[in-house]
Amino acid sequence: MSILNSMDTQNDKNIAQERRQFTRVPFNAEILMQSGNEEWTCNLLDISLNGMLVEPPQDMNINPNNPCAVALFLSDDVIINVRVRIRHTATDRWGLQFINIDVESLQHLRHLLELNLQDIDLINRELAQLG
Repeated sequence: MSILNSMDTQNDKNIAQERRQFTRVPFNAEILMQSGNEEWTCNLLDISLNGMLVEPPQDMNINPNNPCAVALFLSDDVIINVRVRIRHTATDRWGLQFINIDVESLQHLRHLLELNLQDIDLINRELAQLG
């Protein structure tokens, strides 16, 4: 790889980080997704206050214009329920953006991020951005 290619790659990463408004936390878990009458599981790769990155089942065909329901089971009695829109797809990754989250799920998500980020001020700033 030439120095110029290396610089371009680094610039692309910097631009993506500047656009990202919410801190992602790597989090390995299984989520349940549902759209219409279909239900499936995906591997959660990371999560933020605004969305998540998931690894869908192989050969999964989905209309990205249809919102989906997502459930992340943290324990038997702690569940994060959200409505999402698929913002981008790749062969092995879907970027999901939250479009609706109930108050209890938001509290669970905040707690999950606090435990993993250990920066409450950052989380408060990001919550303020949500409005």
